Amino acid sequence: MPEIFHPYASFGHQSKMPMRFEADVYECEVEGEIPAELEGAYFRTGGDRQYPSLEDDIILNGDGMASMFRFENGHVSFRSRYVQTERLKREREARRRLYGHYRNKFTDDEAVSNLPERDNTGNTYAFNHHGELYMLREDSRPYRLDPRTLDTIEVGRFGNLGSTALTAHPKIDPKTGEWWSYGVFARGEPTTDASLHVFDKSGALIREEWFHTPYPGLSHDWGVTREHLVFPIMPLIADNKRLQAGGQYYQYDPDLPSAWGIMPRNGSASEMRWFQIPGIVMGHVMNAYTEGSKVIVDTPVSPGNCFCFFKDKHGNVPTMPETVTQITRITFDLSKPDAEAVTLEPIQGAYGDMPRIDDRYAMEPYRTGYFAFRDFPRMGLAQIDWETGELKFHDLDKAAAQEPLFVPRSPDSPEGDGFVLAVVDRFVERRTDLLILDGNDISRPPLATIKLPFAMPMAFHGSWMAA
Repeated sequence: MPEIFHPYASFGHQSKMPMRFEADVYECEVEGEIPAELEGAYFRTGGDRQYPSLEDDIILNGDGMASMFRFENGHVSFRSRYVQTERLKREREARRRLYGHYRNKFTDDEAVSNLPERDNTGNTYAFNHHGELYMLREDSRPYRLDPRTLDTIEVGRFGNLGSTALTAHPKIDPKTGEWWSYGVFARGEPTTDASLHVFDKSGALIREEWFHTPYPGLSHDWGVTREHLVFPIMPLIADNKRLQAGGQYYQYDPDLPSAWGIMPRNGSASEMRWFQIPGIVMGHVMNAYTEGSKVIVDTPVSPGNCFCFFKDKHGNVPTMPETVTQITRITFDLSKPDAEAVTLEPIQGAYGDMPRIDDRYAMEPYRTGYFAFRDFPRMGLAQIDWETGELKFHDLDKAAAQEPLFVPRSPDSPEGDGFVLAVVDRFVERRTDLLILDGNDISRPPLATIKLPFAMPMAFHGSWMAA
């Protein structure tokens, strides 16, 4: 008998169903006028299971659904396609579910128990590396797609790279073009093995260095500055014995502090210094930079487990207040002893996540950041001026924004002079819009609204590729 589709757990204690369709909209409806400077494509990816899952599935386990909005001479067209992973192809051949819970091979059908790319769904970040389009997921090597058609080409191999994992949050050095990356559980199993790796502008591996984390914890994003690397490890612990017993991949331990490893960018992992920060969990980094002896990391943090679909070690899911993230400046003063080195400065009123910046200012002091604003029932987008502390808001009515993305007006325009692209879920109409906002002031009305006649599954992270 065919299996039925179960709802899966998403962020914010939401429950969703997969949407399961690929789409083409050749000429999108547009309100307003597309800025002439926008010539290229906006790529995104998220999780959308094509075949039924087991009960109690989570959004992170969805098959990769890549999408693009292509901008050409004032017109916009849309396309979405499943990433044709080995996992998805095997299920299509069988015409049924073969894979079980998130990163738990012990819950799979016996026919696929040894598939090496079992977890590689390409569902987390549509990443543009100098014209090459990759679909990243932090526990795997990324799939490369054709940026014109979204056809799946191959899995990236990257020469003699030893790590099985490349972070879903790589950092592109705007000066050198280098792709900075790392991976935890880098030998494929939930251990403390981790790997730093760097690729040059052409994608060739030029550096790999191994180290150990304090415990086998979640690490979704990191910080790279001109002088330092920052590796945040969160107290959501992975354990193979729990997986064998049918449990979840991660389990939150509220008694463990988060751990933050900092090493010199041009130094060695043997110089790593680990700091402990109790009572916080983070998933994403807005930006990081170094000023003298201080390493500054701007990040949304929550007082408890913001990955709300993972239970704690007592079997509890977090309460809603424990999951609320607030933009916070964390400063590590490396001239001080560990107990005195760390300060946290939460930004009043800056609630939300999915932070982005003008990427030309990555790794260095900057002024402007953008994020999806979430202070329910108030929802929308927000902009922060780090020099003045001012917040600007673009409020949404009966709608919520996904990750914003900044596109500069020109390669040499001032910081923030450009456009913010933001996909918006319209709950009442059950469809999706793409807003184009003024990057200097997102509180202004949209410059243009691109309308889709249907809803899209949630995408996590995306990138712009100029024509």
